[in-house]
Amino acid sequence: MLKHRTILFLFALLWAALLGVSLIYAINWLWFLGSVILFLSIEFYGAYFVNSGFHIAAFSSVITNAKTVSLTFDDGPMPERTEKVLNVLNKFNAKAAFFCIGNRIKGNEKLLNKIYEEGHLIGNHSYSHSNFFDLMNSRQMADDLKSCNEEIEKVIGRAPLFFRPPFGVTTPYLAKASRKLNFDVIGWNVRSLDTSITNRQELSERVIKRIKPGSIILFHDTVEGVEIVLEDVLNYLKQNDYKVVELDKLIQRNAYA
Repeated sequence: MLKHRTILFLFALLWAALLGVSLIYAINWLWFLGSVILFLSIEFYGAYFVNSGFHIAAFSSVITNAKTVSLTFDDGPMPERTEKVLNVLNKFNAKAAFFCIGNRIKGNEKLLNKIYEEGHLIGNHSYSHSNFFDLMNSRQMADDLKSCNEEIEKVIGRAPLFFRPPFGVTTPYLAKASRKLNFDVIGWNVRSLDTSITNRQELSERVIKRIKPGSIILFHDTVEGVEIVLEDVLNYLKQNDYKVVELDKLIQRNAYA
C-alpha cells in the first residue's frame, strides 16, 4: 500500500501535468474531476482502515506459522460488562489487552486495577473518544492521549505504550501525535463488529471464520452479551489448538514505558 506522502506527491505531479497540458490543448474537465475523486477515495481508504498503514504503520497481525492469537477489547472500563469479560477470560486462563478511554477511568479505578492485577495489558484509546477527535490538530491529539496515559498511570503506576485510534481512523495529525509520544499503534485483522451485529451466533461465526495464526481480534467490553461470544471464540480456539498470548508477546514490543 502506498503511503500518504507518496500519494500527495504523485497526485501533485498529475495535477501539474494536467494543468500544463490544459494551457496548450483543450482538456475535458472530467479528467480533473476524476483525479480528485480518485485521490479522495484513496485518502478515505487510508484513513479509515488502520491496517493499511497509510498514515502510520500499525500492528494489525503478525506473520507466523504458530497458532497464536491475541484478544483486545476497546472502550472500557465499564462496570459489570467488563467484569463479565474478565470472568470468561479467567475461566480459560486467557490474557487480553484492554484499550481504555481515559474519561471512563475516574470512578472505575478499582476495575482498572483489577484488569491489570489479573495480568491483562492496559492500552490507550484516547481520553475523550470524541466524535470530533479526527478533526483535532496534532497538539490537541497529543494532549488528549497524554491525559489518558496520566489517568491510567495514576491507577496502575505505569504509562502505556500501546495506542489504538478511536474508530480505527488515522490522519497525518494523529501520526505526528503518536510518534511524538512514542506509541505503537495497534490495529486488528479480525473485527468482530460486536457494536452493530446483535445476533450472537452470527457474531461468533463472523469472528471464528476470520481467525488465522497471528491474528489480533477486536472486541468491545462495553457491549451487552459480548462475554457469550467471547466464550464461543475461546472454545473454538481451544478445540483447534490455538494459544491466546499477550499482545506484547505476539508483536514483540514493550507495552509500558
